[in-house]
Amino acid sequence: MGSQIKIPEDHFPVNGTYRPQRKSDFALNVQESAKNLLSQVLVGVGLMKSSGSNAPSTLHKILSNINNAGKIAAGERQLLGNLLVQSGHITQDQLDFVLAEQKYSGEKIGDIFIRLGILTELQVKSILSFQSNQGKATDSPLRLGDLLVETGQISKADLEYALHKQKTSHKKLGEILIDEGYASSSCVAHGIKLQKMLITASLAAIISMASVKSSHAGNTESNVSPQNIIQSVLHESSQFSHFSPKELELWDLINNYRRENGLPPINSSRSLTKVARVHAIDLYSNTPAQGHDNRGLGCSLHSWSGKGNWQEVCYTKDNKYAEFMWDKPREITNFTYTGDGYENAYSTSDKEINPKRVLEAWKNSPSHNAILLEKDQWAGSKLSALGVGVYKNYAIIWLGTESDPAGPVNTTMTLASN
Repeated sequence: MGSQIKIPEDHFPVNGTYRPQRKSDFALNVQESAKNLLSQVLVGVGLMKSSGSNAPSTLHKILSNINNAGKIAAGERQLLGNLLVQSGHITQDQLDFVLAEQKYSGEKIGDIFIRLGILTELQVKSILSFQSNQGKATDSPLRLGDLLVETGQISKADLEYALHKQKTSHKKLGEILIDEGYASSSCVAHGIKLQKMLITASLAAIISMASVKSSHAGNTESNVSPQNIIQSVLHESSQFSHFSPKELELWDLINNYRRENGLPPINSSRSLTKVARVHAIDLYSNTPAQGHDNRGLGCSLHSWSGKGNWQEVCYTKDNKYAEFMWDKPREITNFTYTGDGYENAYSTSDKEINPKRVLEAWKNSPSHNAILLEKDQWAGSKLSALGVGVYKNYAIIWLGTESDPAGPVNTTMTLASN
C-alpha cells in the first residue's frame, strides 16, 4: 500500500455556505461607474462644456449594450494587445509574454488570452469588434472631428468641409483642419489627447461589462455540469492544459517556502494536478465535506462525494478512512500515477482564492506545515511530485513520494513581480 503515514487532518473547514455576489447588482454598479468615468473625462478635463453636449448621453446609450462595443470605436486602428494595455487590463510585460507564447504556439493572440484566463470569450469578441471599427467612418461620438466640434474648437460646417476634402486628399483630418486654418496644431493635439482618454475609459468599461455579462449569461463554466468540467480536467483541455495563474502562484510560493527552509523544490505533477483539480471541483459542486459517516462523525475537506468515477469517502478526524483517500491518485489517473497521494486542502468564504493566504494558513497549521517542510511524521519522505488545483474558493494540493511518469504541468505564464 506504500507509505502508511497518516495524512494531517484538515484545519480549514468550510466556513459557511458560499453565496456568490448578485450579478445583476454588480452589473449595474459597473455600468454606472463606466458612465460616470466617461462623463468625468468629457466634462471634467475642461475641454468640453457641461451644457449642450450630446456626447455623454450618446456614450451611455451605446455602452448600455455590450454588443455595441464596435460602435464606439474611433482613432487609428491598433493591435489587440496594445488596446488591452491601453485599457489597463494587462501590463506591457504580460503582453510581451503572450506575444512570445504566440510565436511558440502559433495560436491567435485572443485565443491565448482566453486560455490563460486573462480574458473571457466575450471580452475578446467585444475588443475585437472595437478594433475592427477603428479607422473606419463610423458614427462614434469619439471621432476626432466630433470631439473638436463638441469642445467648441471648430464648427460643424468646418468639420463637414474637412471631411469632404479628406475623401480626395487622403490626409489625416487633423492635418486638413490645420492646413485650412480651421484649428491650430495645439487644438488638434488637445483633441487627440481627449480622444485617447475617452478610448481608454471606453475600453475599460467594455472589458468590465463584458466580464459581468459573461458571468451573468453563463458564458463561463457556471452553466456547465461538474462532470463536463471534470472531463476537461482529465483530458487537460481548454484552460486545464496549463497551470492557471493562481495555481502557478501557489506552486511557486510553496517551493520558495521550501527553499527558504533548505529543502529542494518539488516538481509539478500533471497526474497529481488532475487529482487536485477534480477534488476542488467535487468539493465545490457536490459538497461532500458537509456530510457525516455512519457513526455520525462529520466529513472534512478530504472527503469525496459519490458523484464521480471514484470511491466515495467521508474523511473523519480519526483518519479511519485514510487509505481510501490515499488511493485517489490511482483512481483518478487510472493508475498513471501508482503511488500514494497526500493532500492539503483549503477553503474560504471569500469569492476567490488568494494563494498567499492559502500558504500562510498552511504554515500556521502544524500538521499542514509538517508535510510542506517534511518535518515530524513526514521527515525523510523525499517528496518528488506536487499537484495544485484551484477552483472557485477551494485550493487543493496533492503530494507524492514517487515521480510522475506523466511529467510536469505546463507553466505558460510568468508570475508578476511584487
